[in-house]
Amino acid sequence: MKALRWIRASQAILFEASIAPAFVGTAAAIRAGARFDGLWFALILLSLIGIQAGANLFKGYFEAHDRRGPPAAPGSWFAFDSGAAVDLGRHPRSVMRLGYACFLLGLSAGLVLVVLTRNVVLIAFGAAGALLAWSYSSPPLKLSYRGVGELSTFAAFGPIMTVGATIAFGGAGLRDSVLASMILGFLASAISFARYFPNRDEDVTKGKRTPVTVLGLRTARVLLFGVLIAPLLIGIVWIPSGGGVVWFAALALCALLLVRGFPATVSPTGWERMIALTIATHGAVAAALIIDLLLGL
Repeated sequence: MKALRWIRASQAILFEASIAPAFVGTAAAIRAGARFDGLWFALILLSLIGIQAGANLFKGYFEAHDRRGPPAAPGSWFAFDSGAAVDLGRHPRSVMRLGYACFLLGLSAGLVLVVLTRNVVLIAFGAAGALLAWSYSSPPLKLSYRGVGELSTFAAFGPIMTVGATIAFGGAGLRDSVLASMILGFLASAISFARYFPNRDEDVTKGKRTPVTVLGLRTARVLLFGVLIAPLLIGIVWIPSGGGVVWFAALALCALLLVRGFPATVSPTGWERMIALTIATHGAVAAALIIDLLLGL
């Protein structure tokens, strides 16, 4: 079905990385006494998912046209398939048109939220998030080509999205939101990082300076584990002041599974499993953070 191919081209499997910060940032505000508003929350979700979908389609378009050979991960739902988007319309620009439509939908939802909440600070968060989303693979910045893609991912899917959601509900619970956002930022960066492994050869031909192309598979693997367990250090600071323990246990367990599940040899199936586990880790820790925040654990 062509609709399913469009969904795969938009990398919808990664929308969880936008949905989770909205829930966690809102939970932090509610824990601090903020009143929940369903319409505001729906607009937050629509804004974040719309901008991410647009950015994902832009990535598919630009990276497909930069490719000098067949895609490294054809047909994959987890690894980035640079061929997923280019043949979906009568003309490749159809991908860009849909990307712009998604981007505009996300920006419009954000502006409506600003009007309803009367909180102009949200404009700065929205503008920063949109700029980083566009610049990840799109010219002129192409941040993922310059070795700083994970830094932009950390900022966009961590503090910008999570703290932005908290501020949308008035800003109560900002300390918990900031600490939680750093955890989500590291784990979102780990997802981006993990997806470089199966695309190493393709990225080399493009001249992309990713951690895997620069450091090699062995060293990049160690660094990936470092990114994954870095949030545990945040727990050392946060837990004594009421940061919760469920997310800490969830992350420790997931990290152990990832260490055991990392493919010993170059294997497309192994890469898929490793990336899927990294995405699942982000989702599991986000769910645990919500439980901790709402139940005061």
